[in-house]
Amino acid sequence: MRQMLSLAAATALFSAPAFADDDKPKRLSIDISAGVRPDMAQLGATITQDGTVDTADSTVANLLYSTDKAFMSDRNNMTIWDASQATDSTFKLMGAKPGVGGAMLGMELGARARYELDDVIDFPLYVQAGFHYTSKISGGEQSRTLGDVSQNNDTVSALFTLNGLDPADYDGGVMKNEYDASWVEIPFTLGVKAGFPKKPYTHAYGGLGLSYFSGGFSVAMDVDENYSRALATHVDTSTFSATDYSPGAVKDTIEFKTSGMGLNYGLGVQAGIKRGVAFFFEYNGSGTAETVYSSNMKAETRQLLTATSSETLATVEPEWFNRIAFPVVVTGASFRTGVRYYFF
Repeated sequence: MRQMLSLAAATALFSAPAFADDDKPKRLSIDISAGVRPDMAQLGATITQDGTVDTADSTVANLLYSTDKAFMSDRNNMTIWDASQATDSTFKLMGAKPGVGGAMLGMELGARARYELDDVIDFPLYVQAGFHYTSKISGGEQSRTLGDVSQNNDTVSALFTLNGLDPADYDGGVMKNEYDASWVEIPFTLGVKAGFPKKPYTHAYGGLGLSYFSGGFSVAMDVDENYSRALATHVDTSTFSATDYSPGAVKDTIEFKTSGMGLNYGLGVQAGIKRGVAFFFEYNGSGTAETVYSSNMKAETRQLLTATSSETLATVEPEWFNRIAFPVVVTGASFRTGVRYYFF
């Protein structure tokens, strides 16, 4: 008899619905989550392929070191390095293996509050608001070391010497670029869910809404004297002349910031793991975009970029290059995972 009672009790225990101690489902919840956002600010093409700010055809950087952008690209770095290693001529354009950082990978951290409207309107809708912070965790770091063409090529060395310039001042220069990005997102979302009645707090869901964004990206430049001279010295091959407009070493961080509204959307699934607690995984897309001006640059940065872009400007108005306009895209998709707690 005692064994039969024990068996009956065990059967009743395991056949009882999950979370039977919940008198009624809870509707108000908060969650915390973490996610990954690839290609921060969509700068992947700029970093790996395009570069930023053209160099004039007459600069030493362009003529001797095949550098057509002041802010380098990974692809150009790798191509020049490979060609330099393969040549037996004096045109070893790169003196050391470059640093190639690739596109930036971001991490997203956030928290949200959600209220499910099942009991209010008898339909499985929910409203949600939150806060997410996204920042770079890897990528976007580049470096380049110029080769020794100026000293080892007799024609080039003679050109500099005839113009009172030291050929050694144009070899081995180093430039470093480091891209960074971060932004805050405040999303407001209306969504619908499809649940499993026998499994509380377990359902699939999807939503659409608006987000407020504030943030952007920056690029830091660290240019030593020799690299600066290569960017800012112009050569006239018809007259065999060379003129140095370099401001010397330059170290600056140029920022591009924006704010505005954009869409957000997402799909997810969650599973109740114990009373009032659920684990979720979701895919989210959101963003906004705008072309903006950079922050104010240092005087030496303006001088360097002006001279890099145009010899005429360098002679007439050496700090003409005041700011850079660039499209800032704080957008993309993220894959989040987190925990939701129902407390009311």
